[in-house]
Amino acid sequence: MLRETVVASAAIAASAILGSLLLGQQAVGVGLAAGLIIGSLNGHALAALMVRGTPLVASTVVRLAAFSAAAIGIAFLLRSEAWAVLLGVGAAQAVMVVASIRQGLRA
Repeated sequence: MLRETVVASAAIAASAILGSLLLGQQAVGVGLAAGLIIGSLNGHALAALMVRGTPLVASTVVRLAAFSAAAIGIAFLLRSEAWAVLLGVGAAQAVMVVASIRQGLRA
């Protein structure tokens, strides 16, 4: 599921960049793509924290803060729209939900 999330998010990120180039909105496309890549790493971060025995509530708060800060920092560095990066992070979470559902239906 984690690999599927990263692969699908990367494909959507590439599509976002290409689409934004066609529409003349490069900053938005780059922001969405960056957010998708950042957000796709959330599952890996959760798995690593669970292996360490970190309580779910604590890990959720830490991950939410860390990914939000990373998204805003990346938006600043890329001179992109912050909302687009955060939207990309949210879209990656939706991709992870879809991948989880697909995996559950296969089981």
